[in-house]
Amino acid sequence: MIYCEDLQKNLDVYVASKTSNSNDLVKWYDSITSANLHEREEYQKKTELLLLSTLFAHYPDIEIENLIGESPDFIINYQGKRIGVEVSEIINHLELKKKESYINHIFRTVEKLLSEYKSLSGIYHLNIDYFQDDFYQQPEQLIKEISSAITNNKRTKLVKHIRRTPHQKGVLLFLEYQLSLFDELHSDKILEVIEKKNSKYPLYNSKAKECWLVLVSNMHNIASRYSYIHAKEELKKVKSPFTKILHLENLYSQMMVIK
Repeated sequence: MIYCEDLQKNLDVYVASKTSNSNDLVKWYDSITSANLHEREEYQKKTELLLLSTLFAHYPDIEIENLIGESPDFIINYQGKRIGVEVSEIINHLELKKKESYINHIFRTVEKLLSEYKSLSGIYHLNIDYFQDDFYQQPEQLIKEISSAITNNKRTKLVKHIRRTPHQKGVLLFLEYQLSLFDELHSDKILEVIEKKNSKYPLYNSKAKECWLVLVSNMHNIASRYSYIHAKEELKKVKSPFTKILHLENLYSQMMVIK
């Protein structure tokens, strides 16, 4: 199931953060919408674009020449150079991917239920015990609990804490980031992705003289979160034809240069 609401939510949060190039991101996002792509392809391109939000923060002068190409994902112009950019999300917790889809569906349902209440508008970060078995067995009860917690600003059995930040365009829900719940991101997972992309490099290199590989830990998703990178020194030994390899995380907009 494709939930485009998840992408619009991430875009709204990015814009709400008032980063310097948020207008460009909205422009590019809307351009993908108007490109008449197949639904799944549109979702994929928008996902890739939003994964690059931290890259745009570190390189504010980037202009995207080709938004809807393939292999590489984007062609950018930076400092007079035409550069191919291939982007990939690093999944740290495969077992949480399916659970995350369920949580996102619940959140979008609650957002729609509360959308008419202007007084509730805001970005809500919810501390939810999603490891309890009944969390996944009673969706209607969960929807009722989350709605009640937000409406009354009170904890419930599953909603342990609520943090709200200003937002004028309705209700947006996120899982609160809890650093203590997540283990390391082992460097081997990053190296595996680099090796896979290395094998496809001739496809990327044919469209631009220079090509960057951008790896992203999307910290808004529980399947991608991590506390620290284990054996980070191993990444310094990487060999790759890519001109530049970057690892980004979008919670604190940190960037690590691997190559």
